[in-house]
Amino acid sequence: MTKDEFTLLYAIRRCGMQSSGRLGEETGMPDETVSRLLERFRGAGLTDENGITGAGVEALAPYRVDNAVIMAAGLSSRFVPLSLEKPKGLLNVKGEVLIERQIEQLHEAGVQKIVLILGYRSEDFLYLADKYEGITIVVNPLYDVKNNTYTLYCAKDHIRNSYICSSDDYFAVNPFTDHVYRSYYAAIRTAEPTNEWYMTPDENGCIRSVTIGGTEGDIMLGHVYWDHAFSAAMLSILEADQSVGQYDQALWETILMERAASLPPMEIRVYPDGSIFEFDSLDELRAFDPRYVDEPQSRIIKEIADRLGCEQREIAGFRPVKNVSDAVAFTFTAKGKPYLWKRRNDRTGADVVPVEAE
Repeated sequence: MTKDEFTLLYAIRRCGMQSSGRLGEETGMPDETVSRLLERFRGAGLTDENGITGAGVEALAPYRVDNAVIMAAGLSSRFVPLSLEKPKGLLNVKGEVLIERQIEQLHEAGVQKIVLILGYRSEDFLYLADKYEGITIVVNPLYDVKNNTYTLYCAKDHIRNSYICSSDDYFAVNPFTDHVYRSYYAAIRTAEPTNEWYMTPDENGCIRSVTIGGTEGDIMLGHVYWDHAFSAAMLSILEADQSVGQYDQALWETILMERAASLPPMEIRVYPDGSIFEFDSLDELRAFDPRYVDEPQSRIIKEIADRLGCEQREIAGFRPVKNVSDAVAFTFTAKGKPYLWKRRNDRTGADVVPVEAE
């Protein structure tokens, strides 16, 4: 089935049989293309005057989404200090818990089966299996020593025609559907220099290459869809790597970057600005949800404010610090002055000291 055939047949399945003009508006296809395909569908018995037929539904079956896999295993270390107290996917953003909003959007789109891959503070997520139907829990026991290539490997028995999502994405408009033509990576277009991952398209709008950092183009942001062919190819690579460990510390996108030419095609699906959000730091979340400016819902930040005699809004610029006497640590600024927060090795409390004193 061509992409135009899929797009039109799926539109008829969703909206019923309409005029060529209305179907053209729905799909963005020229009227003459719609008319030609409608004639072809009727001749093949895929549609009739009432809409899609049983044969049409069967023709769409290979494109049916099997499930969604939501990765919620990581430490989210860049999101200190909130991530020290709660997994980022469980943050309440604009009145909704991030992962709950995503689950509900998937259900609304007709994707009822959802696999949650847990690791860090996995027990905090377990209530979701009772709150929502169709939830399967998978635990990554190596979440703190391997990257998300292993997280996805843990879900290998479930990945087929699957959305691959992160628990901390916020979709302003529901991006999901219950049928998808082929694999794609969500993107936004930027004309400014960034350190993000850029995708270069080929003549069919699929990923030709991936580079890190650039001046303008389509950057990876949000969810991904793996169709059967892409899933089989990627899982084969992940399976082979278990005895090698080449990608233990890598994001799965590293494999895509290195092997784009040999993997099955993956489209670049560009979304409008303001439709997909990822929050890499508390400062970014504060810009999106002003409630976190005065009251970040963090015991640690409140303790820092009390100790330094400042308002919570005056504390910002959080950055994780690794290998500080084997203790958890991060830097921040308060009233423009740099400080270090460091949990004591005996876990009896934490120290807050000016950076100059270190």
